[in-house]
Amino acid sequence: MKVKGIHYGLTLLYSYLLPIVKVEERADGFKFRFERGLARGLECEFRESLLETTCTTSTLKGVSELNSLLGIEKHYLFTNFCKLIGLEDCIANHVSLIFDPRYKRVVAYSVYLSRNTDYYVNTINWVKEALDSGRIESSSYIAREFNEFKGSIDRVLGAGLKPREEAVELMKVRGFGVKLAKAYLLHSYGLTEHSPIDRHYASFFGLGKRSAQKARCISKSLECELCKADCPYYLSTKRFGVFSGVVQSLTYIHGKLVSKRRTPLERVLIRDADYYVDKLDNILERASKLLSTELTSG
Repeated sequence: MKVKGIHYGLTLLYSYLLPIVKVEERADGFKFRFERGLARGLECEFRESLLETTCTTSTLKGVSELNSLLGIEKHYLFTNFCKLIGLEDCIANHVSLIFDPRYKRVVAYSVYLSRNTDYYVNTINWVKEALDSGRIESSSYIAREFNEFKGSIDRVLGAGLKPREEAVELMKVRGFGVKLAKAYLLHSYGLTEHSPIDRHYASFFGLGKRSAQKARCISKSLECELCKADCPYYLSTKRFGVFSGVVQSLTYIHGKLVSKRRTPLERVLIRDADYYVDKLDNILERASKLLSTELTSG
């Protein structure tokens, strides 16, 4: 199976499924292999110069089973976003969203363990440890809190709830806030009308220091359209709709690439960070000019 047009370095860079993906550098890109769950054994080789990826697997029978996991299903949203902002030379044409509800436990653990720590340095290893042994041996308060509330998270995930109901119940677990719930819905179910608003997103689109109230979000069942205009999630949903997750993903990727502290894994995924920073600057500046006026006015 060949996938054309998706840059898996940019796409994997912001994925919460990295704890179950093994990445190996190659001369013209890298190879990545899923090591757990339904897609275990799925192996793909991404060639950056061709923007072409060849995948092989013996575990999945139909191509349709791969569409969400390889980003094929949501790729059109990123290309449509480029059209929306009127940009032809648009690197977002080659970005997509990797997700699969059958990996929701990996995503839930990843978002919970990504709080106030480096995702590439700590979170990836912590999630692997949690999946292997059921707990994390670490002195970090984040790891200790996860060990305490892992059972609560697992019970919610096993309750057979609908996605938004599931996210609302997860918010009742200590430490699982609105941003994590939105990240969970985006990266587990591909629901791009939901997006975690981090400092990069807020900075680009003039949201300032507005914050969501967790109790209100629970009472409204994360239906942002029912809330008031002083909530950043209401503003984001109102203005960007299904592109909210697209915009947040691009701002996150940009934030990671401008950082001077890049781990070996990040350097394998993106070799020439400056090149992609310039491309993303162009997209986000165009988006900000065209779309932020209504967003900030509420």
